[in-house]
Amino acid sequence: MREMGVRELKRSLSETLRAVGRGEQVRVTLRGRPLADIVPAAAVGDDRVRALVAAGRIVPPARARPSRAPRLAGARRSASALVLAERDAER
Repeated sequence: MREMGVRELKRSLSETLRAVGRGEQVRVTLRGRPLADIVPAAAVGDDRVRALVAAGRIVPPARARPSRAPRLAGARRSASALVLAERDAER
């Protein structure tokens, strides 16, 4: 794992991210102390989730998430009118 300071990371961010995209891991340090690890996205999430499922700490979803958000129901009145009507009903 390559180490670099925050200042160096700022100077070469694009180059560093390209290297991470190729599979390299980078440890960012601040004043010589480890601050963060930059790793390829798939490398962290998948393994941790699988380990938590295997340990019984989380349960995978019963069904896949929808590909798009549900449609909002159309309102007969504007949001402002609804808020004003609710406010008047409380008086």
